[in-house]
Amino acid sequence: MSTAHFFTDKAFANNRSLIAAICCAAVCGIVFGLSMPLISLRLEEMTGSGLMVGLNGAAAALSTLVIAPLVPRLMALLAPRRLLVLSLVGAAGLFTLLPVFPVVLMWFLLRFLIGCFMTVIFVISESWINQIVSPDRRALMLGVYGTALSGGFGIGGLLFSALHGAGDTAFYLGAFIFLAGTLPILFLEGPQATAPDAESTSLPSLIKTAMIAPSAILAGLAFGATETLLYSMLPVYGKNIGLEHTMIGLMVLAVALGAIVFQLPIGWVADRTSRRLTLLWIAVIATFASVLAGFAGNNTLLLLPILFVQSGVVSGLYTVGLSLLGERFTGGAIATANATFIFAYGVGSLVGPPTAGLAMDAVGPWGLLAVLAGITGAYVIVVSLRTVFGGAKS
Repeated sequence: MSTAHFFTDKAFANNRSLIAAICCAAVCGIVFGLSMPLISLRLEEMTGSGLMVGLNGAAAALSTLVIAPLVPRLMALLAPRRLLVLSLVGAAGLFTLLPVFPVVLMWFLLRFLIGCFMTVIFVISESWINQIVSPDRRALMLGVYGTALSGGFGIGGLLFSALHGAGDTAFYLGAFIFLAGTLPILFLEGPQATAPDAESTSLPSLIKTAMIAPSAILAGLAFGATETLLYSMLPVYGKNIGLEHTMIGLMVLAVALGAIVFQLPIGWVADRTSRRLTLLWIAVIATFASVLAGFAGNNTLLLLPILFVQSGVVSGLYTVGLSLLGERFTGGAIATANATFIFAYGVGSLVGPPTAGLAMDAVGPWGLLAVLAGITGAYVIVVSLRTVFGGAKS
Protein backbone atom coordinates (compact mmCIF):
# COMPACT_ATOMS: atom_id res chain seq x y z
CA MET A 1 0.00 0.00 0.00
CA SER A 2 1.39 3.40 -1.00
CA THR A 3 1.46 6.31 1.42
CA ALA A 4 -0.82 8.28 -0.88
CA HIS A 5 -3.30 5.40 -0.80
CA PHE A 6 -3.50 5.61 3.01
CA PHE A 7 -4.21 9.35 2.87
CA THR A 8 -6.99 9.07 0.27
CA ASP A 9 -8.68 5.65 0.56
CA LYS A 10 -12.01 5.73 2.43
CA ALA A 11 -11.19 2.31 3.88
CA PHE A 12 -8.57 3.96 6.09
CA ALA A 13 -10.68 6.95 7.12
CA ASN A 14 -11.19 5.68 10.68
CA ASN A 15 -7.47 4.94 11.03
CA ARG A 16 -6.63 8.47 9.94
CA SER A 17 -8.97 9.94 12.53
CA LEU A 18 -7.58 7.58 15.16
CA ILE A 19 -4.01 8.72 14.45
CA ALA A 20 -5.09 12.36 14.66
CA ALA A 21 -6.74 11.78 18.05
CA ILE A 22 -3.70 9.91 19.41
CA CYS A 23 -1.42 12.72 18.18
CA CYS A 24 -3.47 15.10 20.35
CA ALA A 25 -2.53 12.98 23.38
CA ALA A 26 1.15 12.95 22.45
CA VAL A 27 1.23 16.71 21.94
CA CYS A 28 -0.50 17.44 25.25
CA GLY A 29 1.73 14.95 27.03
CA ILE A 30 4.92 16.54 25.68
CA VAL A 31 3.86 20.08 26.59
CA PHE A 32 2.57 18.90 29.98
CA GLY A 33 5.88 17.20 30.79
CA LEU A 34 7.80 20.26 29.60
CA SER A 35 5.64 22.88 31.31
CA MET A 36 5.16 21.35 34.78
CA PRO A 37 8.78 21.70 35.96
CA LEU A 38 9.35 24.77 33.79
CA ILE A 39 6.49 26.81 35.26
CA SER A 40 7.04 25.53 38.81
CA LEU A 41 10.73 26.48 38.88
CA ARG A 42 10.15 29.86 37.22
CA LEU A 43 7.41 30.66 39.75
CA GLU A 44 9.64 29.61 42.62
CA GLU A 45 12.32 31.97 41.30
CA MET A 46 9.77 34.78 40.93
CA THR A 47 8.16 34.41 44.36
CA GLY A 48 10.38 32.24 46.54
CA SER A 49 7.14 30.62 47.70
CA GLY A 50 6.28 26.95 47.48
CA LEU A 51 2.70 27.87 48.30
CA MET A 52 2.44 29.97 45.13
CA VAL A 53 3.78 27.09 43.07
CA GLY A 54 1.16 24.77 44.55
CA LEU A 55 -1.67 27.25 44.06
CA ASN A 56 -0.66 27.75 40.44
CA GLY A 57 -0.90 24.01 39.91
CA ALA A 58 -4.35 24.11 41.52
CA ALA A 59 -5.38 26.71 38.92
CA ALA A 60 -4.73 24.11 36.22
CA ALA A 61 -6.83 21.53 38.08
CA LEU A 62 -9.60 24.09 38.58
CA SER A 63 -9.74 24.71 34.85
CA THR A 64 -10.68 21.06 34.35
CA LEU A 65 -13.61 21.38 36.75
CA VAL A 66 -14.84 24.58 35.09
CA ILE A 67 -14.54 23.70 31.40
CA ALA A 68 -15.14 19.91 31.25
CA PRO A 69 -18.94 20.15 31.76
CA LEU A 70 -19.08 22.78 28.99
CA VAL A 71 -17.21 20.82 26.31
CA PRO A 72 -20.24 18.79 25.09
CA ARG A 73 -22.14 22.04 24.54
CA LEU A 74 -19.15 23.55 22.70
CA MET A 75 -19.02 20.44 20.50
CA ALA A 76 -22.69 20.96 19.64
CA LEU A 77 -21.99 24.57 18.62
CA LEU A 78 -18.77 24.07 16.63
CA ALA A 79 -17.40 21.19 14.55
CA PRO A 80 -15.16 19.08 16.85
CA ARG A 81 -12.18 19.13 14.45
CA ARG A 82 -12.37 22.92 14.24
CA LEU A 83 -12.71 23.12 18.03
CA LEU A 84 -9.58 20.99 18.44
CA VAL A 85 -7.59 23.20 16.07
CA LEU A 86 -8.75 26.38 17.81
CA SER A 87 -7.87 24.92 21.20
CA LEU A 88 -4.37 23.93 20.08
CA VAL A 89 -3.77 27.35 18.51
CA GLY A 90 -5.20 29.11 21.57
CA ALA A 91 -3.00 27.12 23.95
CA ALA A 92 0.04 27.88 21.77
CA GLY A 93 -0.69 31.60 21.81
CA LEU A 94 -1.14 31.68 25.58
CA PHE A 95 2.05 29.68 26.11
CA THR A 96 4.07 32.37 24.33
CA LEU A 97 2.67 34.98 26.73
CA LEU A 98 4.17 33.32 29.82
CA PRO A 99 7.71 34.68 29.29
CA VAL A 100 6.35 38.01 28.04
CA PHE A 101 4.39 38.69 31.24
CA PRO A 102 6.43 37.32 34.20
CA VAL A 103 3.79 38.47 36.69
CA VAL A 104 2.39 36.04 39.26
CA LEU A 105 -1.29 36.94 38.84
CA MET A 106 -0.97 36.86 35.05
CA TRP A 107 0.59 33.40 35.26
CA PHE A 108 -2.38 32.17 37.31
CA LEU A 109 -4.76 33.41 34.63
CA LEU A 110 -2.66 32.00 31.78
CA ARG A 111 -2.26 28.63 33.51
CA PHE A 112 -6.03 28.47 34.02
CA LEU A 113 -6.81 29.35 30.38
CA ILE A 114 -4.19 26.93 28.99
CA GLY A 115 -5.74 24.23 31.21
CA CYS A 116 -9.16 25.02 29.73
CA PHE A 117 -7.90 24.54 26.18
CA MET A 118 -6.11 21.29 27.12
CA THR A 119 -9.28 19.95 28.77
CA VAL A 120 -11.20 20.58 25.54
CA ILE A 121 -8.52 18.65 23.64
CA PHE A 122 -8.66 15.70 26.05
CA VAL A 123 -12.46 15.42 26.09
CA ILE A 124 -12.83 15.60 22.30
CA SER A 125 -9.92 13.29 21.43
CA GLU A 126 -10.96 10.62 23.95
CA SER A 127 -14.60 10.79 22.84
CA TRP A 128 -13.40 10.57 19.23
CA ILE A 129 -11.50 7.34 19.85
CA ASN A 130 -14.38 5.80 21.80
CA GLN A 131 -16.77 6.57 18.94
CA ILE A 132 -14.76 5.28 15.98
CA VAL A 133 -12.94 2.17 17.26
CA SER A 134 -14.56 -1.26 17.09
CA PRO A 135 -15.83 -2.55 20.46
CA ASP A 136 -13.45 -5.53 20.47
CA ARG A 137 -10.35 -3.31 20.56
CA ARG A 138 -11.66 -0.24 22.37
CA ALA A 139 -9.60 -0.67 25.56
CA LEU A 140 -6.48 -1.56 23.57
CA MET A 141 -6.67 1.57 21.41
CA LEU A 142 -7.35 3.74 24.43
CA GLY A 143 -4.28 2.06 25.89
CA VAL A 144 -2.33 3.25 22.84
CA TYR A 145 -3.73 6.72 23.49
CA GLY A 146 -2.66 6.52 27.15
CA THR A 147 0.78 5.26 26.18
CA ALA A 148 1.20 8.20 23.79
CA LEU A 149 0.19 10.55 26.59
CA SER A 150 2.59 9.00 29.11
CA GLY A 151 5.38 8.75 26.55
CA GLY A 152 4.83 12.38 25.63
CA PHE A 153 5.12 13.32 29.27
CA GLY A 154 8.51 11.61 29.42
CA ILE A 155 9.67 13.32 26.22
CA GLY A 156 8.60 16.67 27.66
CA GLY A 157 10.67 16.02 30.77
CA LEU A 158 13.70 15.22 28.62
CA LEU A 159 13.18 18.42 26.63
CA PHE A 160 13.04 20.39 29.86
CA SER A 161 16.33 18.86 30.99
CA ALA A 162 17.96 19.62 27.63
CA LEU A 163 16.72 23.22 27.55
CA HIS A 164 17.30 24.01 31.23
CA GLY A 165 19.25 27.25 31.32
CA ALA A 166 18.35 28.13 27.71
CA GLY A 167 16.28 31.16 28.68
CA ASP A 168 12.75 31.30 27.30
CA THR A 169 13.35 28.81 24.49
CA ALA A 170 11.30 26.09 26.20
CA PHE A 171 8.18 28.29 26.23
CA TYR A 172 8.35 28.92 22.50
CA LEU A 173 9.09 25.25 21.82
CA GLY A 174 5.96 24.32 23.78
CA ALA A 175 3.91 26.71 21.64
CA PHE A 176 5.42 25.22 18.46
CA ILE A 177 4.52 21.69 19.62
CA PHE A 178 0.91 22.76 20.18
CA LEU A 179 0.80 24.21 16.66
CA ALA A 180 2.35 21.05 15.20
CA GLY A 181 -0.54 19.12 16.76
CA THR A 182 -2.96 20.83 14.39
CA LEU A 183 -1.39 19.21 11.32
CA PRO A 184 -2.79 15.66 11.77
CA ILE A 185 -6.24 17.11 12.49
CA LEU A 186 -6.15 19.28 9.38
CA PHE A 187 -4.65 16.79 6.93
CA LEU A 188 -5.72 13.31 8.11
CA GLU A 189 -9.27 13.32 6.80
CA GLY A 190 -11.79 10.98 8.36
CA PRO A 191 -14.94 10.93 10.49
CA GLN A 192 -15.26 13.62 13.13
CA ALA A 193 -16.14 13.11 16.75
CA THR A 194 -19.92 13.09 17.10
CA ALA A 195 -21.33 15.95 19.15
CA PRO A 196 -24.12 15.26 21.66
CA ASP A 197 -27.59 16.66 21.18
CA ALA A 198 -28.58 19.82 23.06
CA GLU A 199 -30.42 17.92 25.79
CA SER A 200 -27.33 15.82 26.57
CA THR A 201 -25.21 18.92 27.28
CA SER A 202 -27.16 20.01 30.36
CA LEU A 203 -25.92 19.64 33.94
CA PRO A 204 -28.68 17.10 34.78
CA SER A 205 -27.41 14.96 31.87
CA LEU A 206 -23.90 14.96 33.35
CA ILE A 207 -25.26 13.90 36.73
CA LYS A 208 -27.42 11.23 35.09
CA THR A 209 -24.34 9.89 33.30
CA ALA A 210 -22.51 9.51 36.61
CA MET A 211 -25.49 7.61 38.05
CA ILE A 212 -25.73 5.30 35.03
CA ALA A 213 -22.02 4.40 34.98
CA PRO A 214 -20.59 4.98 38.48
CA SER A 215 -17.82 2.37 38.14
CA ALA A 216 -16.49 4.06 35.00
CA ILE A 217 -16.84 7.65 36.26
CA LEU A 218 -15.33 6.88 39.68
CA ALA A 219 -12.39 5.24 37.90
CA GLY A 220 -11.62 8.73 36.59
CA LEU A 221 -11.80 10.21 40.09
CA ALA A 222 -9.61 7.47 41.59
CA PHE A 223 -7.05 7.84 38.81
CA GLY A 224 -6.97 11.63 39.12
CA ALA A 225 -6.20 11.36 42.83
CA THR A 226 -3.65 8.53 42.64
CA GLU A 227 -1.80 9.84 39.58
CA THR A 228 -1.44 13.30 41.11
CA LEU A 229 -0.23 11.82 44.40
CA LEU A 230 2.31 9.53 42.73
CA TYR A 231 3.85 12.40 40.76
CA SER A 232 3.53 15.27 43.24
CA MET A 233 3.80 13.69 46.70
CA LEU A 234 6.08 10.71 46.07
CA PRO A 235 9.27 12.84 46.04
CA VAL A 236 8.29 14.18 49.48
CA TYR A 237 7.66 10.63 50.66
CA GLY A 238 11.08 9.56 49.38
CA LYS A 239 12.78 12.39 51.21
CA ASN A 240 10.93 11.57 54.43
CA ILE A 241 12.05 7.91 54.38
CA GLY A 242 15.66 9.00 53.93
CA LEU A 243 16.30 8.43 50.23
CA GLU A 244 18.97 10.43 48.41
CA HIS A 245 18.12 12.74 45.51
CA THR A 246 19.23 10.19 42.90
CA MET A 247 17.00 7.49 44.37
CA ILE A 248 14.04 9.87 44.48
CA GLY A 249 14.59 10.51 40.77
CA LEU A 250 14.58 6.75 40.16
CA MET A 251 11.28 6.49 42.03
CA VAL A 252 9.69 9.02 39.68
CA LEU A 253 11.21 7.21 36.70
CA ALA A 254 9.74 3.89 37.91
CA VAL A 255 6.31 5.50 38.13
CA ALA A 256 6.59 6.96 34.62
CA LEU A 257 7.82 3.70 33.08
CA GLY A 258 5.03 1.74 34.71
CA ALA A 259 2.43 4.04 33.16
CA ILE A 260 4.00 3.52 29.73
CA VAL A 261 4.55 -0.25 29.88
CA PHE A 262 1.28 -1.48 31.41
CA GLN A 263 -1.41 0.31 29.42
CA LEU A 264 -1.34 -1.84 26.26
CA PRO A 265 -1.40 -5.23 28.04
CA ILE A 266 -4.13 -4.04 30.42
CA GLY A 267 -6.18 -2.81 27.45
CA TRP A 268 -5.68 -6.15 25.68
CA VAL A 269 -6.88 -8.05 28.78
CA ALA A 270 -9.88 -5.75 29.27
CA ASP A 271 -11.05 -6.23 25.66
CA ARG A 272 -10.93 -10.01 25.99
CA THR A 273 -12.45 -10.38 29.45
CA SER A 274 -14.65 -7.95 31.38
CA ARG A 275 -13.74 -4.28 31.54
CA ARG A 276 -15.50 -3.81 34.88
CA LEU A 277 -13.77 -6.81 36.45
CA THR A 278 -10.47 -5.58 35.02
CA LEU A 279 -11.03 -2.30 36.86
CA LEU A 280 -11.77 -4.24 40.03
CA TRP A 281 -8.52 -6.22 39.84
CA ILE A 282 -6.57 -3.07 39.01
CA ALA A 283 -7.84 -1.45 42.20
CA VAL A 284 -7.17 -4.58 44.30
CA ILE A 285 -3.55 -4.80 43.09
CA ALA A 286 -3.01 -1.05 43.58
CA THR A 287 -4.33 -1.24 47.14
CA PHE A 288 -1.99 -4.08 48.09
CA ALA A 289 0.90 -2.32 46.33
CA SER A 290 0.45 0.74 48.58
CA VAL A 291 0.72 -1.46 51.66
CA LEU A 292 3.71 -3.39 50.29
CA ALA A 293 5.48 -0.10 49.48
CA GLY A 294 5.22 0.86 53.13
CA PHE A 295 6.76 -2.40 54.30
CA ALA A 296 9.52 -2.05 51.69
CA GLY A 297 10.65 1.12 53.48
CA ASN A 298 13.75 2.65 51.94
CA ASN A 299 14.91 -0.64 50.41
CA THR A 300 14.88 0.54 46.79
CA LEU A 301 15.44 -2.97 45.42
CA LEU A 302 11.94 -3.74 46.69
CA LEU A 303 10.38 -0.28 46.50
CA LEU A 304 11.13 0.54 42.85
CA PRO A 305 9.51 -2.62 41.37
CA ILE A 306 6.47 -2.10 43.62
CA LEU A 307 6.06 1.50 42.43
CA PHE A 308 6.54 0.36 38.82
CA VAL A 309 3.69 -2.14 39.13
CA GLN A 310 1.50 0.19 41.17
CA SER A 311 1.68 3.09 38.72
CA GLY A 312 1.34 0.69 35.80
CA VAL A 313 -1.89 -0.88 36.98
CA VAL A 314 -3.28 2.45 38.20
CA SER A 315 -2.84 3.86 34.68
CA GLY A 316 -5.40 1.28 33.59
CA LEU A 317 -8.07 2.99 35.68
CA TYR A 318 -8.07 5.83 33.14
CA THR A 319 -8.02 3.94 29.86
CA VAL A 320 -10.21 0.99 30.91
CA GLY A 321 -12.61 3.42 32.59
CA LEU A 322 -12.89 5.32 29.30
CA SER A 323 -13.43 2.10 27.36
CA LEU A 324 -16.21 1.12 29.76
CA LEU A 325 -17.93 4.42 28.96
CA GLY A 326 -17.70 3.52 25.27
CA GLU A 327 -19.37 0.22 26.12
CA ARG A 328 -22.28 1.89 27.93
CA PHE A 329 -22.87 4.93 25.71
CA THR A 330 -23.01 5.50 21.96
CA GLY A 331 -22.72 8.40 19.51
CA GLY A 332 -22.79 11.89 20.93
CA ALA A 333 -23.67 10.64 24.40
CA ILE A 334 -20.07 9.43 24.68
CA ALA A 335 -18.89 13.06 24.65
CA THR A 336 -21.16 13.88 27.58
CA ALA A 337 -19.94 10.78 29.44
CA ASN A 338 -16.33 11.67 28.69
CA ALA A 339 -16.81 15.21 30.01
CA THR A 340 -18.23 13.76 33.23
CA PHE A 341 -15.24 11.41 33.45
CA ILE A 342 -12.74 14.28 33.01
CA PHE A 343 -14.63 16.33 35.59
CA ALA A 344 -14.30 13.44 38.07
CA TYR A 345 -10.58 13.23 37.23
CA GLY A 346 -10.26 16.94 38.05
CA VAL A 347 -11.99 16.48 41.40
CA GLY A 348 -9.58 13.68 42.29
CA SER A 349 -6.50 15.62 41.26
CA LEU A 350 -7.66 18.66 43.24
CA VAL A 351 -8.64 16.87 46.45
CA GLY A 352 -5.94 14.16 46.58
CA PRO A 353 -2.78 16.20 47.36
CA PRO A 354 -4.13 18.25 50.31
CA THR A 355 -5.68 15.10 51.81
CA ALA A 356 -2.39 13.23 51.56
CA GLY A 357 -0.51 16.27 52.87
CA LEU A 358 -2.66 16.38 55.99
CA ALA A 359 -2.25 12.62 56.47
CA MET A 360 1.55 12.86 56.18
CA ASP A 361 1.61 15.71 58.69
CA ALA A 362 -0.40 13.57 61.09
CA VAL A 363 1.29 10.15 60.81
CA GLY A 364 4.42 10.66 58.71
CA PRO A 365 5.29 8.91 55.41
CA TRP A 366 2.70 6.18 55.96
CA GLY A 367 0.04 8.89 55.59
CA LEU A 368 0.57 9.02 51.82
CA LEU A 369 0.33 5.25 51.49
CA ALA A 370 -2.79 5.17 53.65
CA VAL A 371 -4.51 7.70 51.40
CA LEU A 372 -3.46 5.84 48.24
CA ALA A 373 -4.72 2.54 49.68
CA GLY A 374 -7.90 4.24 50.89
CA ILE A 375 -8.71 5.63 47.44
CA THR A 376 -8.29 2.36 45.56
CA GLY A 377 -9.73 0.33 48.45
CA ALA A 378 -12.89 2.43 48.41
CA TYR A 379 -13.12 1.90 44.66
CA VAL A 380 -12.84 -1.88 45.18
CA ILE A 381 -15.84 -1.69 47.51
CA VAL A 382 -17.91 0.36 45.05
CA VAL A 383 -17.24 -1.92 42.08
CA SER A 384 -17.75 -5.05 44.19
CA LEU A 385 -21.15 -3.81 45.33
CA ARG A 386 -22.10 -2.97 41.75
CA THR A 387 -21.09 -6.47 40.74
CA VAL A 388 -22.91 -8.30 43.51
CA PHE A 389 -26.10 -6.25 43.64
CA GLY A 390 -27.93 -5.72 40.38
CA GLY A 391 -25.30 -7.05 37.97
CA ALA A 392 -24.67 -3.58 36.56
CA LYS A 393 -22.36 -3.27 33.61
CA SER A 394 -20.58 -0.25 34.97
